[in-house]
Amino acid sequence: MYPLTHLYFAEKVLGPLDDKIILGSIFPDMTILIGIDWNRSHTLGLELWRHLREKNKSLINFSLGVISHGIDPKGLDYYSDEKYRNFEKGYCFEKARPLVKSVVDACYISSGDGWWKAHNFIEMGIELYIYEKHPELLPLLRKSLANIVLVRKLCQELSFILGKDEATLEKIFFAFRKFIEEEPLDAQLLALRYQKQIYFRYNIESIDLMKCQGIIQKGKKLVVSDIEDFFLEVKEQMSPIWKDF
Repeated sequence: MYPLTHLYFAEKVLGPLDDKIILGSIFPDMTILIGIDWNRSHTLGLELWRHLREKNKSLINFSLGVISHGIDPKGLDYYSDEKYRNFEKGYCFEKARPLVKSVVDACYISSGDGWWKAHNFIEMGIELYIYEKHPELLPLLRKSLANIVLVRKLCQELSFILGKDEATLEKIFFAFRKFIEEEPLDAQLLALRYQKQIYFRYNIESIDLMKCQGIIQKGKKLVVSDIEDFFLEVKEQMSPIWKDF
């Protein structure tokens, strides 16, 4: 899922957002910038919680945000990507089935990658849906990323867990802060950002941006009927996890 979606869900399961929860809820997706793979970044939550409980309890909400995001313990990305109900994979993959062919055509990728990349268009549709309903989340995200004192404290602790120096870790927060300064958050911006991802992975310089904008809008339409039910169901599935913290 995309950043504002993770903020929205974190608020549902953890209550009022503070800067620590916000930064934790987006952190697993930031680590790709320093070469940490998706599985590692999405299974950090408990390790971080144990470390912060012992070393710096004041930051423990950060670890709770990470847990809300990840796949082990089973958080939002587990149910959106890995497995949901009796479907083959997660919610976003199941919703993406009608989009596969159009995504392959618009992004000039192989059919073998179509389902995987199509699920990103569902994620972008959800992000657009969240932003349109809750535009206040974007300034909250910007405020938390601008909290330099907190970012430095977090990087001091994260360096022990991730084996990266503090300066390297601070750079990913800075890079993400620059990333979310772009406006307005609409289908056009999401498609432009996605073009960069496609170039980074496939060295494809240009995708059909107009078609991609249309697919993002279609992705949003595909989820509006049940996305809130999905969030509530995942919240319920996660409820036993929080009893341990």
